[in-house]
Amino acid sequence: MLSPVTALLGLATRLKTARLLLVTDARAATGDLAAFAEEAFAGGVDILQLADPALDETASLGALTTLRSVALRRQRIVAVTSDADLAGEFGADMLVLLDDASSADRARRRLHRYALIGRSCRGTADIDAALADPDVDFLIVTATPAAVRHAAAAAPQGDPEAKPWFAAGGLTAADVGELAAAGCRRVAVSRAITRAADPRAAAAALADALDRAWADDPAMERVRFAAFRSGRLAGAGTRGSGEEDLAAPDAGDGFGSLTNPFKGVAPPPATAPRLPEA
Repeated sequence: MLSPVTALLGLATRLKTARLLLVTDARAATGDLAAFAEEAFAGGVDILQLADPALDETASLGALTTLRSVALRRQRIVAVTSDADLAGEFGADMLVLLDDASSADRARRRLHRYALIGRSCRGTADIDAALADPDVDFLIVTATPAAVRHAAAAAPQGDPEAKPWFAAGGLTAADVGELAAAGCRRVAVSRAITRAADPRAAAAALADALDRAWADDPAMERVRFAAFRSGRLAGAGTRGSGEEDLAAPDAGDGFGSLTNPFKGVAPPPATAPRLPEA
C-alpha cells in the first residue's frame, strides 16, 4: 500500500519539485550502499539513479532492494538506467533511457501506469526529440553551453507546463551559479557526491546552491504551486499523468540499472561549466 503522502503528492509532483539527481554504482568497493544512500538523501538528493555495469541481474536486484529500504523512509525516487525489462520486473517508478534509438513507447509498456521516463540528451536534436516525445517525462542534458541554452529556451523551467530537465556532466556546486544564469534549475551529478569524503555535506552544498537558484527566480514558485496543486487533486481522485491513487501498486520508489548514462560522454568545451578531474 502507498502511504498517504505518496498518494497525495504522486511521482509527477515529486519530479516537478526535484532539484538534484545522483548517479551511483553499488559501491561494492566500500560495501556501504545503504549508509551512502542515507547520507545522500539526508543531504538533499531527490532522485538516486543506480548505474553499475559490473552487476548481474541478481546482484542488481539485491542492491536495489537495499536502496528501496532507504528511499521509502524519505519519500525519494530511485531510477532504473536503460533496462526496461529490469524496470518492469522490479516495478520501477522511474526509467532513464540513453541517448540512443531505444523507444520510450515500448519501454513504457513494461512499466506501471504512474512510472516516469527520462531521456539522456547530448545535443539540440536529442533535446528537441525528447521534448516532442509524449512518452518522455523529463530530460538529462549534457552540460555544454549550447545544449543548456537550447533546453532553457525550448523548455523554460519557470513554465509549469514545461518538461523538467537536469544538466549533467562532471558538475559541482561551484557550477550551479553559471548554469542557473543560463536557465538551468536542476542538475544530475555523480563524482561530486560519490567521491566526496562527506557525501551528505557534498549533497547539501549542491542542494543549497539549487535552492538559491529557485529562490532567485520568482517563476519557480509557480512551478511549485502547480506541482503541489496537481498532487492534491490527484489524491482527491482527479489524477493526471504520473499521479498515483491508493489502489495503485507500490510506486513509492522503484529501482534498477545496468549501465552508466554518462559513460563515454565527451566533456564540454572550455567555455562550458568546468569539469573536475577524475
